[in-house]
Amino acid sequence: MGVTWIVEKGNTLWKVGVFEEGKIVSRVSFEDFSFDSVPKEAPEKIMLTGSGHWSDEEESAFYDLSGGDLFVFKYGDGHPLVTQVYNPESLGTDRVANSYAVQQGVDDYMRLNPAWLVVDVGTCVTADLIVEGVHHGGSISPGIQSRLNVMNSETHALPHLEFSFDAENITGETRGLSTEDSLEKGAACGVVSEIVGRWTTLKHEFPTIGIILTGGGSSNLELGSVTPKFADSNLTLKGYYALLQSIKNI
Repeated sequence: MGVTWIVEKGNTLWKVGVFEEGKIVSRVSFEDFSFDSVPKEAPEKIMLTGSGHWSDEEESAFYDLSGGDLFVFKYGDGHPLVTQVYNPESLGTDRVANSYAVQQGVDDYMRLNPAWLVVDVGTCVTADLIVEGVHHGGSISPGIQSRLNVMNSETHALPHLEFSFDAENITGETRGLSTEDSLEKGAACGVVSEIVGRWTTLKHEFPTIGIILTGGGSSNLELGSVTPKFADSNLTLKGYYALLQSIKNI
C-alpha cells in the first residue's frame, strides 16, 4: 500500500499524518508550510484537505511531493458519510472525517457501542452525534481561545488573554480568584460544562452514549463521570484516510 500522507490545513495549523499499511505511524504539525516542515518519508500519494485555506503554490508543492498522485477534498465536495443533515455537502470536512471514522469503526472500541458524541475541540468546538452508524447532525460553538477573544473585543475593560493548553487539567471549576483567572475559567471550564451537558441531555434518549474527544484542545479536558469516553488526537486524520479509501472506490 506504500506511504500515504493525509495533509490537513486547519484554521491555525497544518497537520500531516503518515500512513503505512492503513495505520498512522507518525504525525507532524506546523504553522507555516515549508519543505523542511513536512515528514521525511516520501509519499506515494497525498490527500490535501481541511477547513482552512491553502494557496495554489502550496497545493502545487504537494502535487510535486506526491509525484502527481494528489487528491484534494475540500468543503462542498461530495462524500460517502451517511447523514441526516439537510445538505451533506455543507458539513465541514473535519466533521465529515470525524463522523466517518466512527461510522466505519476505524478503531475496535467504536464497534462496542451504538451511540457516540464526537467532540472536536479547536478554534471551534464541534459535537457530532452518530447512532447505529448514521450521523444525526450536531452543534458548533466557539472554542476556548475564541471565547477569550470575544470577551476582550466586545467589552471595554476585559483584557486579552492567550490560553495555553499546557496548563493544568480543565475540570469545570468556575471559581476564578482574579479577572484573568475568571476569564480562563469561564472560557475553558465553560467548554467542559457544555460537553458534559450535551452528553447528559442525549443520555436520556441514548442511554449508552459515549464521548470521543479529539482536537488540539482536548487532552486537558476532564469530563468527570462521563462514561464511556475515549480521547484520540488522530481521529480526524484516520477519518480522512478512511474517506480517501472509500472515495477512490466510488
